[in-house]
Amino acid sequence: MGAAPPFALTTTRLRADLVERLGVRLRRVALDGVLADLDRAGEWCPVPGRAAGGGFTWDDVDRDDPRWWPQGVASTRSGAVLLVSWYARRDRLLRTPGSRISVVDRTHPEGPRYRHVLLVVPRRALGTVVMGTVPVHAGGIAVHGDLLLVADTLFGVRVFRLGDVMAVPRRPTGAGGDASRGRAGVPWRSALGGFGARGCDHVLPQLMAFRVPLSAGRRRLRHSFLSVGEVEGRGNLVVGEYRRKDDRPPRLARYPLDPRTGLPEVDDQGWCVPLEVYGDQPRRMQGVAVHGSTWFATASTGEGSAGDLYSGAPGAWRRHRGVLPPGPEDLDWSRPGEELWGVSEWPGRRWVFPVATDRW
Repeated sequence: MGAAPPFALTTTRLRADLVERLGVRLRRVALDGVLADLDRAGEWCPVPGRAAGGGFTWDDVDRDDPRWWPQGVASTRSGAVLLVSWYARRDRLLRTPGSRISVVDRTHPEGPRYRHVLLVVPRRALGTVVMGTVPVHAGGIAVHGDLLLVADTLFGVRVFRLGDVMAVPRRPTGAGGDASRGRAGVPWRSALGGFGARGCDHVLPQLMAFRVPLSAGRRRLRHSFLSVGEVEGRGNLVVGEYRRKDDRPPRLARYPLDPRTGLPEVDDQGWCVPLEVYGDQPRRMQGVAVHGSTWFATASTGEGSAGDLYSGAPGAWRRHRGVLPPGPEDLDWSRPGEELWGVSEWPGRRWVFPVATDRW
């Protein structure tokens, strides 16, 4: 295999065997098992911003939690279920419980209900399978079929199967935390190699990853956020960079998706090469969504300031200043071309909300 083309991705080792071995020791419940056991209540509420429709916020703990920060949003089951990714800030000892996904049923008759699922990496150790955390920013996520794609800023894209969600033994009482909702806020290891963190009684093990080769050359593309959308009649994985105003110009790239597997398409040389790379995109971009020829992007403007919405297409953006809540992050279609969802991150101002695309 020759040198990697600029911006190419390549696959890493498939972990399907480790996931299967983990599934023997833990109870595989898939997404339906989580939806049948939701333990937290969100609240419908107005959301600030002319482009934001009525959305919901989290429970009292998650709304203000200074350690866990919401970042990515993805829709499944025609928008009835939303997934929101969170990353955990490191403590003074540089420890982190990694990243998690909130599974949200927004059609629940009593209001939004949700549960957290911890992302983990299965590994071999001393003849058994253990789980490590996934310490990524998870700035964007996307669902394609049963696959969950998670942005890994410096290295590429991590891939999970929603059918692989597993329940872990709950933290025992008397072990420094509540039996059903661990209070420590950092992972604990059981004899089974299971993990518990605040509210996480379920884990989702990583299946594989697509990585930026070290030999790719030129300025490596940061995978700050991502989404899946249809462009020119075929599925695309769209990846974008977050860059501050005093940094290099951010870029967007779109990769072809293989219709058979739902994964980025790999050529005969083993590379996934983007169909197009767009330079000089809006600063402080946090999310992007595309359907056909119409693109939308969010951009943050600081903690105390309303966010911006961009519409149009790369190279032909229209900027709508201050029409989104402060700290807008990722975007995803629940109904492509019709209903678009966003999420915001700041403590005390955390919402999940539809974006009124028809007005912009």
